[in-house]
Amino acid sequence: MADKDEARKTEDFLARARKRFAAAAEDEKHLRDKFVSDLKFASPDGDDQWDPQVKQQRETAGRPAMSFPRCHTFVQQVSNEARQNKPQIKFAPRLDADKDTADIYEGLARFIQYTSDAQVAYETAIEYSAGGSFGYYRFLTDYCDDNSDDLELKVVPVLDPLSIYGVLVPACFNRQPQYAFVVEDIPKDEYKMLYGDSQLASLSWSEAEKQGEGWVGSETVRIAEYWYVEEGKPEKGKRKAKPKVKFCKINGLEILAGSETDWPGSTIPIIPVLGKQMIMDGKPRLFSVVRPQKSAQQLINYSKSRIAETLSTSPISPFMVAEGQINGYEQEWKTLNTTPRPFLTYKTIDNEGRPIAPPQRQTFEPPIQSLSSFVLQEIDDMKATTGIYDASLGNQSNETSGRAIQARQMQASLSTMHFLDNLGRAFKKGGAVIAELIPLIYDTAREIQILGEDEAPKIVKVNQQYKDGSGKDRNYNMTVGKYDLIVTMGRAYDSKRMETFDMMQQLVQSAPNLLPMFGDVMFKNSDMAGADIVAERFKKMLPPNLQDDKDQEQIPPQAQAAIQQLQQHNQALNAAAQEYEKQIQQLEFEKKAQIVKSQSDYAIRKMEVEADIAKAEITTKAQDVAERTAFVEDIVRKLMDQSHQSAMAAQNAAHAQDAQQQAADAQAQQSAQDAAQSQEAAQQAQPAQGTE
Repeated sequence: MADKDEARKTEDFLARARKRFAAAAEDEKHLRDKFVSDLKFASPDGDDQWDPQVKQQRETAGRPAMSFPRCHTFVQQVSNEARQNKPQIKFAPRLDADKDTADIYEGLARFIQYTSDAQVAYETAIEYSAGGSFGYYRFLTDYCDDNSDDLELKVVPVLDPLSIYGVLVPACFNRQPQYAFVVEDIPKDEYKMLYGDSQLASLSWSEAEKQGEGWVGSETVRIAEYWYVEEGKPEKGKRKAKPKVKFCKINGLEILAGSETDWPGSTIPIIPVLGKQMIMDGKPRLFSVVRPQKSAQQLINYSKSRIAETLSTSPISPFMVAEGQINGYEQEWKTLNTTPRPFLTYKTIDNEGRPIAPPQRQTFEPPIQSLSSFVLQEIDDMKATTGIYDASLGNQSNETSGRAIQARQMQASLSTMHFLDNLGRAFKKGGAVIAELIPLIYDTAREIQILGEDEAPKIVKVNQQYKDGSGKDRNYNMTVGKYDLIVTMGRAYDSKRMETFDMMQQLVQSAPNLLPMFGDVMFKNSDMAGADIVAERFKKMLPPNLQDDKDQEQIPPQAQAAIQQLQQHNQALNAAAQEYEKQIQQLEFEKKAQIVKSQSDYAIRKMEVEADIAKAEITTKAQDVAERTAFVEDIVRKLMDQSHQSAMAAQNAAHAQDAQQQAADAQAQQSAQDAAQSQEAAQQAQPAQGTE
């Protein structure tokens, strides 16, 4: 009787599981169909961007159906921006918790993510979210090693989001799922190898298909991780019962042996990462980055295929010839486009003997330019629908200044910020899972490895009393206390570390005297060889008020006094060394001053000698010039005297000549007057004689 009751319970359990799976598949059908369609456009190969029926018709007709995928670059822009960030999980103690244990919580959370390559899980989820509208990551437990019974928590990627059922719709309404399926369809032969002892393996495949209700196909068998939540009984003093999460593997007909177990947490550890989400007519809608780009991408594919088709079918500028015009020369004309020819032969008359014009080539220009312009318009439409422009994609754009480029990149980031915000919400849910499971999994006395903020590893003991390396009593009880959880998104530590080192390096260049105050922090953030040794030495050189005195209380008073005395002695030595350095600098200064003075005296004396030489040369040259000037002046004076004497002699001669001329003129005038008087006297004498 008990066996029948147990069998009936199992059958009811499986019937409910099959019903839940069918309901989840139906509720998610429209979301999953859109997911598949979006991923075809987010894929870099673009093989499935054509409608299958249209593509088949074109290929059957010998027409090209080419793809020129561009959507994937926009998806990578969003997912790669998310890669630059990682979750930072902080724990703040409250009630009976303490700060030291909170630090262990934080270090353990970092180690859990580091050792399980959680960044791969996060990046896979956001890439599916941006490219298909949703993705997942999940948590599992595993043994620390083959020889240990201790469990550890793992962050696991979900490589196929379509394998998850039952989580998506509740997440869209911000509800916790009550059940979930992680399915895998495996070949029948492989199923028999893995689960040969199962009831299904004993049935014929035809019988299994009838009873399987869709879980057994013609070639595969569906195996599912079935997660479900059961309400527990309220504990004493609590108003609400903590839900119990259980897990098993089923094939639709039976629970696979050895698979039933309880999950320590209160929620199903599958975390969805959603794209843009909306509720329309009471149904959830999810959108990816490529959803509004699909039509533009299809038009680009069609237009470019049309260009290729036009180029391949366009005639190569044919010749128009009359009937019989190339008879006998057909071979020359057939090979015209493949063989260069210096001339072509044709007949000048037609078949009826009439003269005809030579053959004429008919040129044809296919509409490539208009199709190319249309393609560019669709490319702009793809950018406009996402808000991601050339500046964000790394292409040359019309922005020329760095400020303009940064503004356009910021605009693109704002257009897609909701994807990163949803990733941040998923991080918070994952952080809550880690916070809940740490005290439930790490609940025994054991050694665990943690990571500091600088990702330096450290091994600590938990849930036990012990003395650390400094002799201080420690007891990190992971099962006691409550902690407030804060999850933020920040840049990856390597980037922050390099940025910190560069900033401190610039500070040292401007103020070298500050290096001793933060040299340990600066070199702790350096990747150079031996940086940790240099950082430790700088740390030891810090003054007492900057030393980390967390463990000083364990040092005996005598040792502390000795240390203080040594520090004072060290300070005195440093002061003496500084004084000696000042004296050396003073001596070097005086020595340099003497050298400068000697050099100055030599330079002054040299200048005086050079001045004397220059003065002597000037004097000598001046004397030479004076003598030459006097000589020239004497010659000039003599020449002027001679010229004056010649002029005076010429003048005297001229005066003498003038006097002689005047005397001759006077004598001639006197002679003329005498002759005139004699003639007048003779004329007067003649009439007197006639009268007689």
